[in-house]
Amino acid sequence: MNTDLTTFLNTLPHEQQQALFQQLRQRFTIHPLEQQWNISAEFILEAISQSQDITKRGVRGIIAELCFNTYILGAMQQRGWTHHPQVGDLPYDALISHPSCGQIKIQTKNQRLERGTPKFANGPMIRFNPAVHGWFVCETQKTRTGKDNEGQDTRPYRYGEFDILSVCLHPSTGDWRRFMFCPAHTLIPRTDFPDLIAVLQPVAPTRQANWTDNLEEAIQWHLEKRQFNSGSLI
Repeated sequence: MNTDLTTFLNTLPHEQQQALFQQLRQRFTIHPLEQQWNISAEFILEAISQSQDITKRGVRGIIAELCFNTYILGAMQQRGWTHHPQVGDLPYDALISHPSCGQIKIQTKNQRLERGTPKFANGPMIRFNPAVHGWFVCETQKTRTGKDNEGQDTRPYRYGEFDILSVCLHPSTGDWRRFMFCPAHTLIPRTDFPDLIAVLQPVAPTRQANWTDNLEEAIQWHLEKRQFNSGSLI
């Protein structure tokens, strides 16, 4: 029956297929949020389309997180990893664990766009490390601004708040499944506050230096550093 229906639909001109689709959309929703908000998915998408860049950046960010959970962590769960649910406002987006290595905290970011095109490493990044020439850039700081009890900015990330940085390369590849990973301890620090992670980080487009397209390899690099630090205290 489905094959016959598909064959019939393929015989219809595009205009008739579009008209049929519009009729069906009036009868069926495509996501529960439409009923929850009492508005169509098309209207929601149009609102995002007309929004300012900061709003679109936030939407792309949560899409990257969902893609990471679906495509990367989904595959890892088949290899014995457990994905723990998030509770509260935490400095990482995913908490996973494995019997052989314990818990791993992962922060996911999108590759940075500038005026609608991928941003590349430049300026001080290249002066201090010419090897990152041609690398992409991601922004690593929290969305919300604030001050702690000592009056310091709480938006920057501190070393130790997450273990692995995950960066989605959709802006340059058009593929939401493409990610690069690195251990957080290898990220560049701020020049004025070395215990804080610099806002802009160079991201290798392929496996090289401290970056890999294999999350489990990045976790292994993190674990090697952790084991080294533990051993140095003995």
